Amino acid sequence: MKSKVRKLEGTARQFEVEMPESAVDEVFKEVLNDFQKTSTIPGFRRGKVPLDMIRKKYAEDTDVELKRRLIPQAYQMALEEHKVIPVGYPEVWDVKIDEAGALMFKAKVDAYPAVDLKKYTALKVKGSKVSVTDEEVEEVLERFRYMHAEFTDIEGSLRKGDFAIAEVETFSNGETIAKKRENMWIEVSKEESLLGMGEDLTGLKKGDKKEIKVTLPEKYPDEKYAGKEVLFKVCIKKTKRRCLPALDDAFAGKIGYGNIAQAREEIKKQLLEKKESNLQIVMKNQIMEQLLKKHVFDLPLGMVHRQLKVLTQRREEELTRKGVSKKTIEEHKEKFKNELQKEAENKVKLYFILDKIAKIEEISAREKDVDTWIAALAESYQKSFDEVKKYYKEHDLTGGLLEQLREEKTLDFLLEKADIVFGK
Repeated sequence: MKSKVRKLEGTARQFEVEMPESAVDEVFKEVLNDFQKTSTIPGFRRGKVPLDMIRKKYAEDTDVELKRRLIPQAYQMALEEHKVIPVGYPEVWDVKIDEAGALMFKAKVDAYPAVDLKKYTALKVKGSKVSVTDEEVEEVLERFRYMHAEFTDIEGSLRKGDFAIAEVETFSNGETIAKKRENMWIEVSKEESLLGMGEDLTGLKKGDKKEIKVTLPEKYPDEKYAGKEVLFKVCIKKTKRRCLPALDDAFAGKIGYGNIAQAREEIKKQLLEKKESNLQIVMKNQIMEQLLKKHVFDLPLGMVHRQLKVLTQRREEELTRKGVSKKTIEEHKEKFKNELQKEAENKVKLYFILDKIAKIEEISAREKDVDTWIAALAESYQKSFDEVKKYYKEHDLTGGLLEQLREEKTLDFLLEKADIVFGK
């Protein structure tokens, strides 16, 4: 077999492959024999149809099968000959069998990049001591109180912190720009209400109506209305006042603790664990930034394009959730694709750096690591372990999870080996 390889942009390699007539003929005979075993032609028993008749009747089908068998074999031989480790599947074209019977085709594939690994242990990382104050614990308890608050009807005027349940219509230049809200809860507060409109409800009562003018921020998600004045027509249907529960043992029982002392103790423990986890993320980010700066190598552009597609889709979904119209998103798609290009490149680059470190350090993720991760996920979503594991298997997500966990274990290793400098 003959093959030539040419380097293209990034790590792409283009092959020109030629498999000689002798090898092609040998496989072609196998194909004909296989077709003969299953073919039926009037006048002949199954498996007894002459090969020349098989060749004529199934010319197109045997040609397809011949190429299906030969191309992967020839492609693999070309990879081995030129010591290319592929990343992803090849693009194959210009497939033909010449008059002499030789098979020829061209193929292109991204190759695993040549990563010249720099020093990755004892990286300097800034850390900090973490602790939890009593004030932070009380803030959490206060949030729980607000979550379990009861709302009672009031007859008098609204004051700060009260709530209006109102019908709200929104206009810009006389044009309706949002669906009418029939029972919108509005807190009488500048800080806690939409665009601060709640403050204008102070002193109003049930049944009152008011028109409120607000200027939208310059960075409003839907650029069509950014910086423009909008008019809210508000009709108050009900007025409510929030009543917070007492901070006692009975309340602690409602939020899952034996008593208020135990609640404070457990909340403090959870806050400390969260802070430690966040610190780990911050320090790992420092490690990743250093690895990216230390290493320069060509990237598989196919992987970068796929990563960019994922990031772009996420950005589109995020903007959609914020209420940005499809038209506006489409108009600015190229802009945020350009913004995300570097992030996509860095993700792909980091993948290969961590992959090489993992191979050198013999770091791997195993089935038990997957089970541990799935068990934690199941608990957080209040699902059974078997239910979540079944979902991952049915949607073919286990392989990606193994890769993700291997990467995380590699970062754990790098953090363990890092030179952490703790600040005050």
